[in-house]
Amino acid sequence: MGRALDPKKIKSAQRALEVLEYFNSERGEATVMDIARAMGYPQSSTSELLSCLVSLGYLHRDRYERKYRPAARVALLGAWVQPKLFREGSVLPMMDQLAESTGLTVTLATRVELQVQFVHEVRGKISPNHRSFDHKETLLLHSAAGKALMSKLDRELVKKYVHRLNAESDPEMRVPYQELSDDLDKVREDGFALGVDDDGGAMIAMLIPQADDFEQLAIGIWGPAQLLSKDTALYVEQVRAAITRNLEPQILDAPTAMNENEERMRPAM
Repeated sequence: MGRALDPKKIKSAQRALEVLEYFNSERGEATVMDIARAMGYPQSSTSELLSCLVSLGYLHRDRYERKYRPAARVALLGAWVQPKLFREGSVLPMMDQLAESTGLTVTLATRVELQVQFVHEVRGKISPNHRSFDHKETLLLHSAAGKALMSKLDRELVKKYVHRLNAESDPEMRVPYQELSDDLDKVREDGFALGVDDDGGAMIAMLIPQADDFEQLAIGIWGPAQLLSKDTALYVEQVRAAITRNLEPQILDAPTAMNENEERMRPAM
């Protein structure tokens, strides 16, 4: 029998990752108290954790200002993952360019089991509120990014997802499978998904063509619902043009890899 995991070690690992994710382009450095307040951690354990990350080479500490900032090792952590998109590619610069040209918030999303996780965002100047997507999660069935990510999955697998999510959701949040299947047919035909939320925002999301089928990603632009609903075709064209212009030709030849991924994800009969 395997050893039971130590809850204290699990919590420490979680906090270490949350600290590294805390830093971004808008929060390049922080004090112990900044991080403790933001994360709701005790000051003493936060200080110990930061000191440990410094000793491991993931954070740098300015002894005079008593501030911490990510070290170069953080930038290299996982740089080998999907190299055609990140290390050798232009996904992150593309997101910066889209945010600048459209004025909208640009997101990068992936599927984590039954949820959509927004792993990176670049905030635009135009937005209906100050929502932050970075590292946030939402249910797979209730977002444009989720529908884009599901659009190429085998429908029997989608049906299982719907059944499980509906069983765990309140009645008003349940989604009929056939309704979702029709939506996914349209997403697959159009090449994008459009979703409107309850607080006046909307998102247009589409898959990023990939030569590596390890993990499917979706790019999204988010802004006022009135704006995206009115000029949907214009924004879709801007995102498509950005993908074509920035991603390498071998990445754009990815449909074969995606089709193989579909077959591998097909449930056994």
